Amino acid sequence: MAQQTLGRLSGRTSSEPETRERTYWRLVAEKLWRDKLTVFAFVLLVFIAGITLGAEWIGDNALGFRPDRIDLRQRNAPPTWADEAWPIFLEFSQTCQSGQGCNGSLWGGMMGASVDGVGRCFAADLGSCHWLGTDAAGRDVLTRGLYGGRISLRIGIWVALIIMTLGVVLGLISGYYAATFIDDVVNAVIMTLNSIPLLFLLIMLATVFRPNAEGLAFMLGIFGWMGVSRLIRGQIFSIRERDYILSSRAMGATAWRIMFRHVLPNVSSIVIVSGVFTVAGAIIAEAGLSYLGVGIGPPLPSWGNMMQGSLGSFSKAPWLVFTPGLFIFMTTLSIYLIGDGLRDALDPWVKSINHKS
Repeated sequence: MAQQTLGRLSGRTSSEPETRERTYWRLVAEKLWRDKLTVFAFVLLVFIAGITLGAEWIGDNALGFRPDRIDLRQRNAPPTWADEAWPIFLEFSQTCQSGQGCNGSLWGGMMGASVDGVGRCFAADLGSCHWLGTDAAGRDVLTRGLYGGRISLRIGIWVALIIMTLGVVLGLISGYYAATFIDDVVNAVIMTLNSIPLLFLLIMLATVFRPNAEGLAFMLGIFGWMGVSRLIRGQIFSIRERDYILSSRAMGATAWRIMFRHVLPNVSSIVIVSGVFTVAGAIIAEAGLSYLGVGIGPPLPSWGNMMQGSLGSFSKAPWLVFTPGLFIFMTTLSIYLIGDGLRDALDPWVKSINHKS
């Protein structure tokens, strides 16, 4: 009886379901779930991370190869399933260069040979089929691509952690103490580092020290935090003068408590999106340095040094370029799509527009 009376007083009957509170992060999660492109990108990224983390098991139990297994008799061999189709494709490409037009009649035989080759590969014994061909040392390209993802993704994560830690902390300090000596010192460091040609500096340091994955991530991170710091600093200008910040100062809260307890949560969306984009940028940077021969060196595989090892082989062995390029493309594309989706989901204005529509 008491519950019915309270229900009538509140305007809600006992049979009506209780409204569930929709917090900010719940609204963000719902918006992300409605964004099918972001969900697809997240699934793709999880798949890539999963196969790279399980590279050892896949190489031993599904492919039958190790990344350092050399077979000079199989140097630059095409994919096993394309043993018969590859010569037909070369003949087709020659007809296209003859000036008389491409011979399209060769496509039927090429596709039929490819289908038959794929069937033979599925039925072959373990370790007898190179799905994406071999490199100049006879090593399986697909296996090396899976192992290489471990290093490339690890570098991307480490670089993002270093950049976001330095950038966020120094950006908070610089923005909170704007127009003071502390802000001048931080800006002087940023301007000094920005004036140094970063690519040439990284090439010099990598040539001298020959770093491993963690060392390369440290170099990329220690010279790449300036943009994030300037972004955070600019956002804090409008936040530090708000009433709740002034109230916290009046109540005796320390500067560190205000920065990390009150200011940082208000720029958390920018921090999250910047961190996601930083991972993709670090993967591309590692690939570029390794492609130039000053990043991760052999025998450790990475997507970058696999690209470097394919120099001059694109016309004769395009699978050497295709495999690491495809891994880099899918990984960075999925990360950028996730970052774009997070940027829309974390933006209250974009959320309100979608809600009105």
